Amino acid sequence: MTGVWYFRDSEFPDIEIKSCSDSVHSSKKHAHEELSIGLVEKGISVNEYEGQMFEASPGYLVIIPPEVIHKCSPQSYGCWQFKMLYIRPSWLKVAFGLQTIDYISTVKMLDKNNLKQTTNLFRILLSKLPTIQKESCLIRELPRLLSFGFLLEGDQESFDNHNIRALKLSREYMEDNYLDRITLDNLANVSGLSKYHLIRLFNKMCGISPHGYLTMLRINHAKKELLKNISIAEVAANVGFYDQSHFSKTFKQYLGITPDYYRRA
Repeated sequence: MTGVWYFRDSEFPDIEIKSCSDSVHSSKKHAHEELSIGLVEKGISVNEYEGQMFEASPGYLVIIPPEVIHKCSPQSYGCWQFKMLYIRPSWLKVAFGLQTIDYISTVKMLDKNNLKQTTNLFRILLSKLPTIQKESCLIRELPRLLSFGFLLEGDQESFDNHNIRALKLSREYMEDNYLDRITLDNLANVSGLSKYHLIRLFNKMCGISPHGYLTMLRINHAKKELLKNISIAEVAANVGFYDQSHFSKTFKQYLGITPDYYRRA
């Protein structure tokens, strides 16, 4: 079926993304085991679920809880485009440290800033970026999309002994293993915190995310590697970047110059 494709990441199997453009993606009412988060990009989407009909135009966000029977159809098949993100409930519970989740069906227009952030989220999830970066971005953005306000209020991470130790263990783990593949699961297990609270703790106490801290360690190591007689592409691979272009761009963000310029300086 042209116009419909699915994206899966073998290193992040808890999510799946579907893109549909000017095509019928499903003509039957159906339900998903996953939480569904859709972004309408072109045309009008007519959504039917829970006994109601909703129209969503470009810039609208559509959230459908797991197991809810629904049907989404275009007002015109010649002008319709959307992306849908499917997330396993089991991942959500672990990521946010929750026993249960009260999902809320939603059809809402995103303002300019929220639309930009949501579009960027899809871009990152569809990229070749490291899993820890994809997962961190998803965890950061979901409370905004799903109105998990209770996670953000009265839940401020404090500088108590438990959190200080959790942060110390996480940093030490990354400092000892930064050349290996490190995931948020690894860091959550080491620290004893949920992924969500670990990210918030890092941002509050270090001013940087776990992925940012890991990238910093890798860039610092890359500086030493660049002084050796090995190619920049090999240095990039050795420090965990998926290609030389991504490495060079990130290196310049941290040092203000390219790896090649740093080597020749």
